[in-house]
Amino acid sequence: MKTKYFIPSLSFFIGSFFLQLSDHSTVAFSSLATPVSSEAQSERRDANKTPIVDVAVVGAGPSGLALAHCLIDRGYSVKILERRSTFRPVGSAVFLHPFALNSLKKLSPGVAANVMEAATQVGTVTVKSLTNTKNQAVFDEFDKAPGVFGSPFVTIKFWDLLQSLRSGLPDDIFCFGSDVQGYQECVDGRVDLLYHTEGSDEKKSVNAKMIIDAGGIRSKIRKQISPDSQSVPFCKAYMAVLPADKAKSIMSDPKNSMTSRELGFIVGEFDGMTLATLENGDVWWTYTYFEDDLGSSKTQEELVKQVQGRYPPFVAELLGSTEDRVETIIADLPVSWKWGEGMVTLLGDSAHAQLPALGLGCSAAFADIEELCKQIDSDGLCESALRRYERWRMPQTAVLQTASRFTFGSMRNLGSQK
Repeated sequence: MKTKYFIPSLSFFIGSFFLQLSDHSTVAFSSLATPVSSEAQSERRDANKTPIVDVAVVGAGPSGLALAHCLIDRGYSVKILERRSTFRPVGSAVFLHPFALNSLKKLSPGVAANVMEAATQVGTVTVKSLTNTKNQAVFDEFDKAPGVFGSPFVTIKFWDLLQSLRSGLPDDIFCFGSDVQGYQECVDGRVDLLYHTEGSDEKKSVNAKMIIDAGGIRSKIRKQISPDSQSVPFCKAYMAVLPADKAKSIMSDPKNSMTSRELGFIVGEFDGMTLATLENGDVWWTYTYFEDDLGSSKTQEELVKQVQGRYPPFVAELLGSTEDRVETIIADLPVSWKWGEGMVTLLGDSAHAQLPALGLGCSAAFADIEELCKQIDSDGLCESALRRYERWRMPQTAVLQTASRFTFGSMRNLGSQK
């Protein structure tokens, strides 16, 4: 099927990874943390039996796990502090761009192979407006992406991604149930990562040569570095993966639902759906809508009622058949020109959380890791490596954040055009 109408937002979607080639700039930094005296530092370590490592990583999400592989492969000792109490199924699914998979291949071919084994290669992308039949598009040549970009566009269940990235990591590097509160510089140039354990207000610490925060948009380290940094909420979202045994009957007619390995966007006047058919028959869906009260929740019946009669019938069936779903508020961060100080830096959503219109969250984080490892390989675990990593990645991710926000607005406008 040929594309009949050109949609600007999709041009961003297909070519967004080229924005990674943005030029770099120079940024100045200052140190704000208060050093700890060597005597106090020694006493605290003795009392709490503080672990001592080369690198403390905040967050056991995709970026934290991938980063741990890269650091361990280079011979560094690592501790990962994760707020969740256990490693368990979480989230729905994510989209990865070719440049993200290319980064993983360069960093750890084995990890990249694990991810690809669990992922579904996107074959077709569709966009449909519920309010204007002229705003429809089909891109059916995504299978050619590996020949053009070196890797395919893929979708993957979030839990499968986490399992793929955790495989091969030692169990003893994980500190689950650890709520990171901030950090403190020591006079010997090292840093203490401060945290509370689940159910306790006692402050504990990990002493490290370097701290890398990959914990996400709620990062307390980011707030310590830039106290005025606040996330910006945009809309409400519900998301889930409906298992194949429940989705099969709903998706049995591709003409009235979706084809295999399709990534689809349906845009309404005040809401939208992102859907993907996975290779094993599972269906990933995300429903977003704009309203003033983002704190309110909708029941399953209310969600079905909201899409019924406006969306294709299979959408209401998908929502009505999904018992477990994730509820969240979609938000991003303003562009920031300060990601770190001393031996501390930010990575992924901690530094540049962006709206999901271009599906760049995990992909941009993997590109962060590639650049960070490049600088560490050049200079080792030192402050200059962190500052160069930041100078290269900040202007690139600023472009991606801006493009994601623009495209998110464009998709909304697409749905409201009569």
